Amino acid sequence: MSKQAKSITQIIVMLLIVAAIGFIIYVTLTKNHDNVAKVGDQAPEFQLKTTDGKTVRLSDYKGKGLILNFWGTWCEPCRKEMPALSNNYDQYKDKGVEVLAIHIKNTPQQVDQFFRGLDKEVHIPVAFDNNNEVSDAFGVDPLPTTVVIDKTGKITAVHEGEMSTSTIENYMKSITP
Repeated sequence: MSKQAKSITQIIVMLLIVAAIGFIIYVTLTKNHDNVAKVGDQAPEFQLKTTDGKTVRLSDYKGKGLILNFWGTWCEPCRKEMPALSNNYDQYKDKGVEVLAIHIKNTPQQVDQFFRGLDKEVHIPVAFDNNNEVSDAFGVDPLPTTVVIDKTGKITAVHEGEMSTSTIENYMKSITP
């Protein structure tokens, strides 16, 4: 290959890299954030499959407080907060507060391994957001992200990152019907 052909090839590769970076920046900046549910909005209706194969919808929780916890098996903060979330759920589920842990991929085996690998047994319903439709509707980024919904279906808080036990308890108290 001649020097001129190598130079042309290098220029083309550089242009492709610049074009790819430009496209990523464009998509990120022009993403429609107007359709993302925010604090004060009614939570968007959704339908997901749980680990036991049942279908769960937002409307199933009408009249109850609801904590949606978006997480992933690879997420270390998710691993840390899951036992505290379960402990608080055990205390508040009879008071009208529900928790739905939404895993952002459909990986039942990884979810099972995740829960088996925790130091404490966790009793939280888990659903799969296979296409990220629900996480996109709530503008979830990063993981974990927790959405707090009151008994009327209104979003009262969005928490990005790991929650402490007291933070979880305060959110659950705030949405107890």
